[in-house]
Amino acid sequence: MKKLLGLALLVSLTSACGMLYTDVRGPRAYRSSTPSEVKSSPTDTVVTGQACAQSALFLVAWGDAGYAAACRDALGAGMSDWVLYDVKSDSHVKSVLLGIYTKVCTRVTGKAARP
Repeated sequence: MKKLLGLALLVSLTSACGMLYTDVRGPRAYRSSTPSEVKSSPTDTVVTGQACAQSALFLVAWGDAGYAAACRDALGAGMSDWVLYDVKSDSHVKSVLLGIYTKVCTRVTGKAARP
C-alpha cells in the first residue's frame, strides 16, 4: 500500500508542468468557419501559425499554447481583420530527459479570407 501511495505521489508531482510556477494555456476546444460561411475564393492564402508553452526542471512553466494564440500567429499583424477558415489543428510535444525540459506547441493551418 505504501509503495502504491508513493508511486501516486511521484506521478502527481512529476506530471505537473511546474512545481514552483505555472502560467500555461492549452487548447481544449475550437470552432472554425467553413468555406460556405465566408466569402471564400480558390486563391485564398493558406496560412500556418504556432503557439507554444514550455517547462523546465519541473519547477517553472510559461507560455500560451492555446488555439486562439496559434490562430493569431497564423494571421499575423497585416491580416488581423481577415477571417481564418477551414482550420486544422495539431499538437506537438517535445520532452527531454523524462521531462526536465518540455515544449508543447499547437499548430494550426487554414485559409485566410478578407471579410
